[in-house]
Amino acid sequence: MKKAIVTGGAGFIGSHMVDLLLSKKYKVIVIDNLVGGHKKNILKHIKNKNFILKKIDIRKKIKDLRLFKDVDYVYHFAGIGDIVPSIEHPNNYMMTNVQGTVNVLEASRKAKVKKFVYAASASCYGKTKNIVSETNKISLEHPYALSKFLGEKAALHWSRVYGLPVNSIRIFNAY
Repeated sequence: MKKAIVTGGAGFIGSHMVDLLLSKKYKVIVIDNLVGGHKKNILKHIKNKNFILKKIDIRKKIKDLRLFKDVDYVYHFAGIGDIVPSIEHPNNYMMTNVQGTVNVLEASRKAKVKKFVYAASASCYGKTKNIVSETNKISLEHPYALSKFLGEKAALHWSRVYGLPVNSIRIFNAY
């Protein structure tokens, strides 16, 4: 049986990934601090023997590396979004979206996870009226965009330096 961790698994996008993985017979560990995510999004899985919820704040070093033991995939959806609050409270965004990502990367690296998938953001392209593609110029116009871009760069750096297999997906509009 394959095993996956979904950080932010009680959030909107993460909970849908949890649904998919459980439907494909994965063992799923959700890591979430339940600040932005909601238990109601995953409540239907609480009694599933292949589902584990761990209330962990990724801004702090992950001490229990046993959670990552024999994990095939880490889907890193934990983070905080929204533009205006990021301008008002940039430290929160940097601590969660950058340092939190580094903490999850380190736990994944130490456990020799087979694949790390980072949920980046198309906000790194800034405001544009044109069709956006991955070849567009990066235009970091607010702390949220910067924090998600730095998280993406960290993930790709961990791949290059430590050999952790990483995919980064730049999500545009999730609905």
